[in-house]
Amino acid sequence: MVGMNSRSEQDTTDDSDVPRPKWTEEIDLQTVDAAGLVRHVTICLSDPSTALIALLDAHSRIEFSGTDYLDCLSQARRQLERDGRLLCCQGARPNVHPSGQLRQFTNGRQAYVRHSERQGEGPEIVDIFAPAPPGDVVNLDDQRAALISSWNARHPGNQI
Repeated sequence: MVGMNSRSEQDTTDDSDVPRPKWTEEIDLQTVDAAGLVRHVTICLSDPSTALIALLDAHSRIEFSGTDYLDCLSQARRQLERDGRLLCCQGARPNVHPSGQLRQFTNGRQAYVRHSERQGEGPEIVDIFAPAPPGDVVNLDDQRAALISSWNARHPGNQI
């Protein structure tokens, strides 16, 4: 995809003149594998205008840049999925997805929980980086399939 880059590097000190991103927030999350083994990771977020995150895992760091935070999160999740792990965050739940407008206004940081309309209120909005229980998260392909299935069920004459 255009505009997506990832960079892997060991957590070592570098004396080069390359400017390092300024991390504005660090979020501790869990990952879970098929056997149920839970490991901890840290997500570092850059300034929202930059759309850059770093995934810190044990002694490695991988940076992901993209069009917005959701784009970066998707890349980080795909990397973890290659290792057989799921990231336990709200953005990895099968019923969480932003609208285009919400994604634009929050730089991809917030998303709607589909089918969460509450009496007198609109749908619930969550921070995609907020923790989620391991049993609530799915891989990217399953999340996409859930979104398509939900759309098709609600719009039988206009299926995708």
